[in-house]
Amino acid sequence: MSAANQTQLHRYTVHDARPATFLERGVTVPFTTPVLLGSRVRPGQRQLLELAVPNPAGVRGLYIVPLRAIRDVCTPTLHDRLISDVLTEHKVVTPSVILRLTRAAVQEGLAGRAAAAAAAAADGALSGQRLLTNYKLLLLLIKQMEHAVPGQKPAELDDPANVQLRAKRAVARVADEIGVPSEIVVSSLEEIADAYLDIGLKGNPTNARYQQQLSDLEKVSAEVAAWGEAEIDPHQAGSALLIARSAFLTFNCGRIILEDLLASLTDLRALLCQWTDSAESNRSEASKLAWLLDGWSVILGIWKSAERFGTSSAIREMAVLVPTMPLEVSNWIGGQEEQITELQGRRSKFVSRLEDWRTGRALELIERNELIVRNFV
Repeated sequence: MSAANQTQLHRYTVHDARPATFLERGVTVPFTTPVLLGSRVRPGQRQLLELAVPNPAGVRGLYIVPLRAIRDVCTPTLHDRLISDVLTEHKVVTPSVILRLTRAAVQEGLAGRAAAAAAAAADGALSGQRLLTNYKLLLLLIKQMEHAVPGQKPAELDDPANVQLRAKRAVARVADEIGVPSEIVVSSLEEIADAYLDIGLKGNPTNARYQQQLSDLEKVSAEVAAWGEAEIDPHQAGSALLIARSAFLTFNCGRIILEDLLASLTDLRALLCQWTDSAESNRSEASKLAWLLDGWSVILGIWKSAERFGTSSAIREMAVLVPTMPLEVSNWIGGQEEQITELQGRRSKFVSRLEDWRTGRALELIERNELIVRNFV
Protein backbone atom coordinates (compact mmCIF):
# COMPACT_ATOMS: atom_id res chain seq x y z
CA MET A 1 0.00 0.00 0.00
CA SER A 2 1.35 3.40 -0.92
CA ALA A 3 2.22 6.00 1.69
CA ALA A 4 -0.50 8.27 0.28
CA ASN A 5 -3.18 5.60 0.70
CA GLN A 6 -1.99 4.85 4.24
CA THR A 7 -2.26 8.53 5.10
CA GLN A 8 -5.80 8.68 3.72
CA LEU A 9 -6.87 5.57 5.67
CA HIS A 10 -5.32 6.99 8.83
CA ARG A 11 -7.84 9.83 8.65
CA TYR A 12 -10.64 7.34 9.28
CA THR A 13 -8.99 5.49 12.19
CA VAL A 14 -11.24 5.37 15.23
CA HIS A 15 -9.14 6.61 18.14
CA ASP A 16 -11.94 6.78 20.66
CA ALA A 17 -15.36 5.22 20.15
CA ARG A 18 -16.90 6.89 23.17
CA PRO A 19 -19.92 9.14 22.64
CA ALA A 20 -19.10 12.83 22.60
CA THR A 21 -21.81 13.87 25.07
CA PHE A 22 -24.03 12.34 27.73
CA LEU A 23 -27.07 13.13 25.60
CA GLU A 24 -25.55 11.13 22.74
CA ARG A 25 -24.98 8.25 25.16
CA GLY A 26 -28.64 8.40 26.09
CA VAL A 27 -30.66 7.97 29.28
CA THR A 28 -31.24 4.62 30.97
CA VAL A 29 -34.87 3.53 31.17
CA PRO A 30 -35.74 1.02 33.93
CA PHE A 31 -37.31 -1.63 31.71
CA THR A 32 -38.37 -4.93 33.26
CA THR A 33 -38.07 -7.12 30.13
CA PRO A 34 -34.73 -8.96 30.63
CA VAL A 35 -33.34 -8.28 27.16
CA LEU A 36 -34.13 -4.55 27.52
CA LEU A 37 -32.50 -4.08 30.93
CA GLY A 38 -29.98 -1.26 30.74
CA SER A 39 -31.28 0.06 27.42
CA ARG A 40 -31.00 3.78 26.78
CA VAL A 41 -33.15 6.23 24.86
CA ARG A 42 -31.55 9.09 22.96
CA PRO A 43 -32.40 11.56 20.20
CA GLY A 44 -32.45 9.93 16.79
CA GLN A 45 -33.21 11.02 13.27
CA ARG A 46 -36.15 13.29 12.44
CA GLN A 47 -36.42 14.34 16.11
CA LEU A 48 -37.62 10.87 17.10
CA LEU A 49 -36.19 8.88 19.99
CA GLU A 50 -34.19 5.74 19.37
CA LEU A 51 -33.43 2.82 21.66
CA ALA A 52 -29.91 1.49 22.27
CA VAL A 53 -30.12 -2.11 23.51
CA PRO A 54 -26.87 -3.52 24.97
CA ASN A 55 -25.61 -6.81 23.47
CA PRO A 56 -28.99 -8.31 22.48
CA ALA A 57 -27.45 -10.96 20.22
CA GLY A 58 -24.84 -12.02 22.75
CA VAL A 59 -22.05 -10.01 21.10
CA ARG A 60 -20.36 -6.77 22.06
CA GLY A 61 -22.00 -3.52 21.04
CA LEU A 62 -25.43 -1.93 20.86
CA TYR A 63 -28.52 -2.69 18.80
CA ILE A 64 -30.08 0.61 17.72
CA VAL A 65 -33.77 0.72 16.79
CA PRO A 66 -36.44 3.43 16.77
CA LEU A 67 -38.21 3.51 20.12
CA ARG A 68 -41.49 2.93 18.29
CA ALA A 69 -40.09 -0.40 17.07
CA ILE A 70 -39.50 -1.84 20.55
CA ARG A 71 -41.90 -4.72 19.81
CA ASP A 72 -39.64 -5.77 16.92
CA VAL A 73 -36.82 -6.40 19.38
CA CYS A 74 -38.73 -8.52 21.89
CA THR A 75 -42.07 -9.03 23.56
CA PRO A 76 -42.00 -6.28 26.19
CA THR A 77 -43.86 -6.48 29.48
CA LEU A 78 -46.96 -4.33 29.94
CA HIS A 79 -44.90 -1.96 32.08
CA ASP A 80 -42.34 -1.51 29.31
CA ARG A 81 -45.03 -0.98 26.68
CA LEU A 82 -46.55 1.80 28.78
CA ILE A 83 -43.17 3.44 29.37
CA SER A 84 -42.20 3.28 25.68
CA ASP A 85 -45.60 4.60 24.56
CA VAL A 86 -45.27 7.59 26.91
CA LEU A 87 -41.69 8.24 25.84
CA THR A 88 -42.53 8.33 22.14
CA GLU A 89 -44.36 11.59 22.81
CA HIS A 90 -41.08 13.26 23.89
CA LYS A 91 -38.39 14.63 21.59
CA VAL A 92 -35.69 15.12 24.24
CA VAL A 93 -35.23 13.16 27.43
CA THR A 94 -33.12 13.75 30.54
CA PRO A 95 -32.57 11.63 33.68
CA SER A 96 -35.08 13.78 35.58
CA VAL A 97 -37.70 13.32 32.85
CA ILE A 98 -37.21 9.53 32.91
CA LEU A 99 -37.52 9.50 36.70
CA ARG A 100 -40.74 11.52 36.61
CA LEU A 101 -42.31 9.43 33.84
CA THR A 102 -41.27 6.17 35.50
CA ARG A 103 -42.80 7.15 38.81
CA ALA A 104 -46.07 7.98 37.07
CA ALA A 105 -46.10 4.77 35.00
CA VAL A 106 -45.12 2.50 37.90
CA GLN A 107 -48.11 3.70 39.91
CA GLU A 108 -50.31 1.94 37.36
CA GLY A 109 -49.21 -1.27 39.10
CA LEU A 110 -47.65 -2.93 36.05
CA ALA A 111 -44.25 -3.36 37.74
CA GLY A 112 -45.70 -4.93 40.88
CA ARG A 113 -47.30 -3.63 44.03
CA ALA A 114 -44.01 -2.94 45.81
CA ALA A 115 -42.79 -0.69 42.99
CA ALA A 116 -46.17 1.09 42.82
CA ALA A 117 -46.10 1.72 46.56
CA ALA A 118 -42.51 3.00 46.37
CA ALA A 119 -43.39 5.39 43.52
CA ALA A 120 -46.44 6.70 45.37
CA ALA A 121 -44.37 7.22 48.51
CA ALA A 122 -41.67 9.05 46.54
CA ASP A 123 -44.24 11.34 44.94
CA GLY A 124 -45.85 11.93 48.31
CA ALA A 125 -42.54 12.87 49.92
CA LEU A 126 -41.57 15.19 47.07
CA SER A 127 -43.41 18.27 48.29
CA GLY A 128 -42.02 17.87 51.80
CA GLN A 129 -38.48 17.44 50.52
CA ARG A 130 -38.87 20.49 48.27
CA LEU A 131 -40.14 22.54 51.23
CA LEU A 132 -37.26 21.35 53.43
CA THR A 133 -34.65 22.13 50.77
CA ASN A 134 -36.11 25.61 50.25
CA TYR A 135 -36.14 26.20 54.02
CA LYS A 136 -32.51 25.11 54.38
CA LEU A 137 -31.53 27.47 51.55
CA LEU A 138 -33.37 30.32 53.30
CA LEU A 139 -31.41 29.60 56.49
CA LEU A 140 -28.20 29.73 54.45
CA LEU A 141 -29.25 33.03 52.89
CA ILE A 142 -30.00 34.54 56.30
CA LYS A 143 -26.63 33.42 57.63
CA GLN A 144 -24.78 34.85 54.64
CA MET A 145 -26.65 38.16 54.38
CA GLU A 146 -27.12 39.15 58.02
CA HIS A 147 -24.68 41.30 59.94
CA ALA A 148 -23.55 39.78 63.22
CA VAL A 149 -25.71 40.94 66.14
CA PRO A 150 -24.52 40.14 69.71
CA GLY A 151 -26.86 37.69 71.43
CA GLN A 152 -28.93 36.94 68.35
CA LYS A 153 -29.87 33.29 67.93
CA PRO A 154 -28.78 31.38 64.83
CA ALA A 155 -31.70 31.28 62.39
CA GLU A 156 -32.13 27.52 62.76
CA LEU A 157 -32.71 27.97 66.52
CA ASP A 158 -34.94 31.03 66.32
CA ASP A 159 -38.73 31.17 66.53
CA PRO A 160 -40.52 30.54 63.19
CA ALA A 161 -42.03 34.04 63.18
CA ASN A 162 -38.60 35.63 63.65
CA VAL A 163 -37.08 33.38 61.00
CA GLN A 164 -39.73 34.58 58.55
CA LEU A 165 -38.92 38.23 59.28
CA ARG A 166 -35.19 37.61 58.99
CA ALA A 167 -35.71 35.78 55.69
CA LYS A 168 -37.69 38.71 54.27
CA ARG A 169 -34.90 41.09 55.24
CA ALA A 170 -32.27 38.83 53.66
CA VAL A 171 -34.28 38.52 50.45
CA ALA A 172 -34.82 42.29 50.31
CA ARG A 173 -31.11 42.92 50.82
CA VAL A 174 -30.19 40.54 47.98
CA ALA A 175 -32.83 42.07 45.72
CA ASP A 176 -31.47 45.56 46.39
CA GLU A 177 -27.85 44.50 45.78
CA ILE A 178 -28.47 42.69 42.48
CA GLY A 179 -31.14 45.13 41.28
CA VAL A 180 -34.23 42.93 40.90
CA PRO A 181 -37.60 42.80 42.67
CA SER A 182 -37.85 40.64 45.80
CA GLU A 183 -40.37 38.41 44.03
CA ILE A 184 -37.70 37.45 41.48
CA VAL A 185 -35.28 36.52 44.26
CA VAL A 186 -37.93 34.35 45.94
CA SER A 187 -38.84 32.56 42.70
CA SER A 188 -35.16 32.07 41.83
CA LEU A 189 -34.52 30.58 45.27
CA GLU A 190 -37.41 28.17 44.70
CA GLU A 191 -35.94 27.18 41.33
CA ILE A 192 -32.55 26.57 42.95
CA ALA A 193 -34.28 24.40 45.55
CA ASP A 194 -35.85 22.36 42.74
CA ALA A 195 -32.48 22.03 40.99
CA TYR A 196 -30.84 20.83 44.23
CA LEU A 197 -33.69 18.54 45.24
CA ASP A 198 -31.85 15.35 44.22
CA ILE A 199 -28.36 16.84 44.71
CA GLY A 200 -28.89 17.84 48.31
CA LEU A 201 -26.96 20.22 50.55
CA LYS A 202 -23.73 19.94 52.51
CA GLY A 203 -24.00 17.12 55.02
CA ASN A 204 -27.03 15.79 53.11
CA PRO A 205 -29.68 16.91 55.65
CA THR A 206 -32.43 16.24 53.09
CA ASN A 207 -31.34 12.64 52.27
CA ALA A 208 -30.88 13.56 48.62
CA ARG A 209 -30.95 10.88 45.94
CA TYR A 210 -27.57 11.47 44.29
CA GLN A 211 -25.52 11.84 47.46
CA GLN A 212 -26.92 8.48 48.56
CA GLN A 213 -26.04 6.96 45.18
CA LEU A 214 -22.47 8.22 45.46
CA SER A 215 -22.20 6.59 48.88
CA ASP A 216 -23.61 3.34 47.46
CA LEU A 217 -21.15 3.46 44.53
CA GLU A 218 -18.17 3.71 46.85
CA LYS A 219 -19.45 0.78 48.91
CA VAL A 220 -20.27 -1.44 45.93
CA SER A 221 -16.90 -0.68 44.34
CA ALA A 222 -15.16 -2.08 47.42
CA GLU A 223 -17.47 -5.11 47.66
CA VAL A 224 -17.14 -6.08 43.99
CA ALA A 225 -13.37 -5.60 44.10
CA ALA A 226 -13.14 -7.91 47.12
CA TRP A 227 -15.27 -10.52 45.34
CA GLY A 228 -13.08 -10.30 42.23
CA GLU A 229 -9.88 -10.76 44.21
CA ALA A 230 -11.20 -14.06 45.57
CA GLU A 231 -12.49 -15.28 42.18
CA ILE A 232 -10.54 -18.03 40.37
CA ASP A 233 -12.03 -17.55 36.89
CA PRO A 234 -9.91 -14.86 35.18
CA HIS A 235 -12.79 -13.60 33.02
CA GLN A 236 -15.05 -13.15 36.04
CA ALA A 237 -12.24 -11.54 38.01
CA GLY A 238 -11.58 -9.16 35.11
CA SER A 239 -15.27 -8.27 34.87
CA ALA A 240 -15.39 -7.58 38.60
CA LEU A 241 -12.33 -5.35 38.32
CA LEU A 242 -13.97 -3.45 35.47
CA ILE A 243 -17.10 -2.85 37.55
CA ALA A 244 -15.17 -1.89 40.69
CA ARG A 245 -12.85 0.55 38.90
CA SER A 246 -15.69 2.09 36.88
CA ALA A 247 -17.81 2.54 39.99
CA PHE A 248 -14.91 4.13 41.88
CA LEU A 249 -14.03 6.41 38.95
CA THR A 250 -17.67 7.50 38.72
CA PHE A 251 -17.68 8.07 42.48
CA ASN A 252 -14.58 10.25 42.23
CA CYS A 253 -15.96 12.25 39.30
CA GLY A 254 -19.28 12.61 41.10
CA ARG A 255 -17.54 13.82 44.24
CA ILE A 256 -15.76 16.54 42.25
CA ILE A 257 -19.00 17.67 40.60
CA LEU A 258 -20.86 17.57 43.92
CA GLU A 259 -18.19 19.66 45.65
CA ASP A 260 -18.42 22.27 42.88
CA LEU A 261 -22.21 22.39 43.14
CA LEU A 262 -22.15 22.68 46.92
CA ALA A 263 -19.46 25.35 46.69
CA SER A 264 -21.90 27.48 44.67
CA LEU A 265 -24.15 27.59 47.73
CA THR A 266 -21.47 29.21 49.89
CA ASP A 267 -22.32 32.49 48.13
CA LEU A 268 -26.06 32.42 47.53
CA ARG A 269 -26.12 36.09 46.62
CA ALA A 270 -23.77 35.43 43.67
CA LEU A 271 -25.70 32.31 42.68
CA LEU A 272 -29.02 34.16 42.76
CA CYS A 273 -27.49 36.88 40.60
CA GLN A 274 -26.33 34.26 38.08
CA TRP A 275 -29.68 32.51 38.22
CA THR A 276 -31.66 35.64 37.42
CA ASP A 277 -29.34 36.30 34.46
CA SER A 278 -29.30 32.77 33.03
CA ALA A 279 -31.42 30.19 34.82
CA GLU A 280 -31.16 27.64 32.00
CA SER A 281 -27.36 27.46 32.00
CA ASN A 282 -27.37 27.08 35.78
CA ARG A 283 -29.93 24.27 35.56
CA SER A 284 -27.63 22.60 33.05
CA GLU A 285 -24.75 22.83 35.52
CA ALA A 286 -26.90 21.38 38.28
CA SER A 287 -27.94 18.44 36.05
CA LYS A 288 -24.36 17.17 35.56
CA LEU A 289 -24.50 14.85 38.55
CA ALA A 290 -27.72 13.26 37.27
CA TRP A 291 -26.13 12.60 33.85
CA LEU A 292 -22.97 11.18 35.39
CA LEU A 293 -24.83 8.75 37.66
CA ASP A 294 -27.38 7.72 35.05
CA GLY A 295 -27.45 3.95 34.64
CA TRP A 296 -25.78 3.11 37.93
CA SER A 297 -29.04 2.69 39.85
CA VAL A 298 -29.79 -0.36 37.68
CA ILE A 299 -26.32 -1.81 38.32
CA LEU A 300 -26.64 -1.17 42.05
CA GLY A 301 -30.02 -2.90 41.97
CA ILE A 302 -28.52 -5.99 40.32
CA TRP A 303 -25.82 -6.16 43.00
CA LYS A 304 -28.39 -5.86 45.79
CA SER A 305 -30.16 -8.95 44.45
CA ALA A 306 -26.95 -10.86 43.63
CA GLU A 307 -27.12 -13.15 46.64
CA ARG A 308 -30.58 -14.33 45.65
CA PHE A 309 -30.06 -14.63 41.88
CA GLY A 310 -26.38 -15.60 41.76
CA THR A 311 -23.31 -13.44 42.15
CA SER A 312 -21.50 -14.76 39.06
CA SER A 313 -24.49 -13.99 36.84
CA ALA A 314 -24.83 -10.58 38.47
CA ILE A 315 -21.19 -9.76 37.75
CA ARG A 316 -21.55 -10.72 34.07
CA GLU A 317 -24.68 -8.62 33.72
CA MET A 318 -23.26 -5.64 35.59
CA ALA A 319 -20.16 -5.66 33.37
CA VAL A 320 -22.35 -5.41 30.27
CA LEU A 321 -24.22 -2.43 31.70
CA VAL A 322 -21.25 -0.38 32.99
CA PRO A 323 -21.88 3.06 31.44
CA THR A 324 -19.35 4.39 28.94
CA MET A 325 -17.87 7.74 29.97
CA PRO A 326 -18.50 10.31 27.19
CA LEU A 327 -15.71 12.60 26.05
CA GLU A 328 -17.68 15.48 27.57
CA VAL A 329 -16.80 14.38 31.10
CA SER A 330 -13.18 15.53 30.65
CA ASN A 331 -14.42 19.11 30.32
CA TRP A 332 -16.44 18.70 33.50
CA ILE A 333 -13.82 17.38 35.88
CA GLY A 334 -10.44 17.07 34.10
CA GLY A 335 -7.52 14.90 35.18
CA GLN A 336 -9.25 11.52 34.73
CA GLU A 337 -8.71 10.92 31.01
CA GLU A 338 -6.03 8.23 31.46
CA GLN A 339 -8.26 6.18 33.77
CA ILE A 340 -11.27 6.57 31.48
CA THR A 341 -9.29 5.41 28.42
CA GLU A 342 -7.89 2.40 30.32
CA LEU A 343 -11.36 1.36 31.48
CA GLN A 344 -12.74 1.69 27.96
CA GLY A 345 -10.17 -0.83 26.72
CA ARG A 346 -10.87 -3.15 29.65
CA ARG A 347 -14.60 -2.93 28.95
CA SER A 348 -14.24 -4.15 25.35
CA LYS A 349 -12.09 -7.04 26.60
CA PHE A 350 -14.26 -8.41 29.38
CA VAL A 351 -17.87 -7.60 28.48
CA SER A 352 -20.01 -10.62 27.61
CA ARG A 353 -23.76 -11.02 27.48
CA LEU A 354 -25.70 -12.77 30.23
CA GLU A 355 -27.63 -15.66 28.72
CA ASP A 356 -30.10 -16.30 31.54
CA TRP A 357 -32.82 -14.22 29.88
CA ARG A 358 -32.85 -16.74 27.01
CA THR A 359 -33.65 -19.60 29.40
CA GLY A 360 -36.49 -20.51 31.73
CA ARG A 361 -35.25 -17.89 34.19
CA ALA A 362 -36.98 -15.10 32.24
CA LEU A 363 -39.90 -14.78 34.66
CA GLU A 364 -37.52 -14.85 37.61
CA LEU A 365 -35.47 -12.06 36.04
CA ILE A 366 -38.59 -9.97 35.39
CA GLU A 367 -39.38 -10.28 39.09
CA ARG A 368 -35.83 -9.18 39.89
CA ASN A 369 -36.10 -6.26 37.46
CA GLU A 370 -39.29 -5.11 39.17
CA LEU A 371 -37.29 -4.88 42.40
CA ILE A 372 -34.75 -2.75 40.52
CA VAL A 373 -37.57 -0.46 39.36
CA ARG A 374 -38.78 -0.16 42.95
CA ASN A 375 -35.32 1.00 44.03
CA PHE A 376 -35.07 3.28 40.97
CA VAL A 377 -38.17 5.31 41.80
